[in-house]
This record gives sequence, C-alpha cells and structure tokens, in this order.
Amino acid sequence: MTEQTLETRLVEFLQGAQPPRGSYFNAMRSSSGHAITMMIRQKRIILATLICFLPVAIPVMMVFFSRDPYAQEGLTTFINLITKVHIQVLCPLLALFFATMLIGQDVESQTIPFILTRPIPRSAWILGRYFAFLCIAGGIMATSIFLTFGASTALEGLAVNAGDLKLATHFVGTAGMSLIGYGALMMFLGAVSKRPIIIGVVIIYGWQPIANVIPGLIDFFTLKKYVDTLLPSLAEHLMTTKFDTTMGEFSKLAYEVSPTQAAIALLIIAAAFIMLSVVTVRFRQYATSHAQGD
Repeated sequence: MTEQTLETRLVEFLQGAQPPRGSYFNAMRSSSGHAITMMIRQKRIILATLICFLPVAIPVMMVFFSRDPYAQEGLTTFINLITKVHIQVLCPLLALFFATMLIGQDVESQTIPFILTRPIPRSAWILGRYFAFLCIAGGIMATSIFLTFGASTALEGLAVNAGDLKLATHFVGTAGMSLIGYGALMMFLGAVSKRPIIIGVVIIYGWQPIANVIPGLIDFFTLKKYVDTLLPSLAEHLMTTKFDTTMGEFSKLAYEVSPTQAAIALLIIAAAFIMLSVVTVRFRQYATSHAQGD
C-alpha cells in the first residue's frame, strides 16, 4: 500500500467516512448465517419442530389402534393431514413463530440501532434474515410432510412410487410458497408493530376465514386463496367454501385463479412486504439518535 493511499485512508477516517462495504451477496450471506445460528439456539425451534412432527403420529396410531387398519385409505389420510394441518395451520404458525422475530426481536431487545450502524445495506440484512427463515421453516415443513407420507404408506391406497412421491413433492412446493407469503407478511408486522404475533393471529385465524365466506372478491385480499389454488387437483374439494344458514348449506361463488397466477400473486405479495420492511427499517427511528447506513 502506497504512502498516498495510507494518507487518503487516514483523511477519510478523520472525516468520519464509513468503512468500505463488501459485496451485497456477502452481506446477505453474513446476515443469513447469523440469523440461522440464532434460530437454532432458540428453544422455540424445538417446540415448533415437535408441533410440526405431530401429524406423523396419526397414521401410525391408526395402524396400531384401529380395529381395521385399512378402513381409511392412506391417500385420503395423507391429503387431509397435509391440506388441513400442514398447509392451513402449520405454515402460518411457523411464520408466527419465526418470521415475526426476524426484525422484531432486535427491536424488542433494542439491539437494532447497533446492527444498523454496521456498513451493510439494510435491504441485504433483511433479505438475509428472510432467507434464513425460509431455510429453517422450509426444512422443518418438508421433513414433516415426507415423514407423514412415509407413515401414511402403512395404510392402504398409498405407496412409495413415482406418482405418490410426485404428489408429496407437490405438497412440499405448495408449503414452500405458503411460507414465502406468510413469512414476508409476518416479517413486516415484526418491523412495524410492537405486537406482531397478536396482529398475525387476528389476520391468519380471524380475518382470512371470514373473508373466505363473505360473498364477493374480498377473498382476493387473503393469502389463503392463492395457497389453496396451488394445492394438487386431488385436494380441490377443500377450496370450495361452504357455510350454513337457516335455509341450508350454500357454497360460496368462487372466482378462480390459475395456479400460475396464484404463484405469481404470492411472489408479488412477498416482494411487496419485503420492500415495505426495508422502507420501515430504513426510515423508522429505533433510538433517539439516527443509525447510520442505508
């Protein structure tokens, strides 16, 4: 290093210039690695994993405790467990468990001002944490789905063959798209609210079920509509919303979208909430003094 370069660096340091940044990818990788390490060390990951693995025990119990192990087909059992438990309950639950804390934990512990003073783009920091959530939650969900598939093969009507494995893989992809959408939404709530879990519970388990029975186009403002559209054709009957009245049972008029449109919509929604998270972190004042950085 030449004497002129040393002098230039010294002048920049004395003038308060920020140190040079690394590449954007390296910043994302560093943020993602740190987030994965923190998630693995948390006790909640053990609880979340145990909850996600509970459906695996249902086909096993049916085999050992049912008088007729083949009374219920393995294919029907598998589809019902994945659609009604994994997709509709566990995917949003994992987002509530982890995605709300991607930013919210640092806000709550008041460590985010120190993090934001590092010479790293805030968008890279947020994207790194988001991908860490997808890795952890996606790994747990994929493992649970394949274990449930393996347990359901003990029942009649489901086997380890190309067709049934393709079905299980389709469900894994649907769960992944669900995590992408719900994870981005929950991460945004963690950045903008002090009570993200409460708001998330209201949205997922309060607003969405109501919106899916109200006539009209209001269900387009839910993630559930797009996730249900991605389900395999064998689970199409679950996408028809019915409700009871004094006049009998009626089916809601459904305005359908194609699986391609649903996937694109989920990606757009996720990108929008990620951008909103970046804007929130960039302009929200987390301490009395503004943190430097992007």
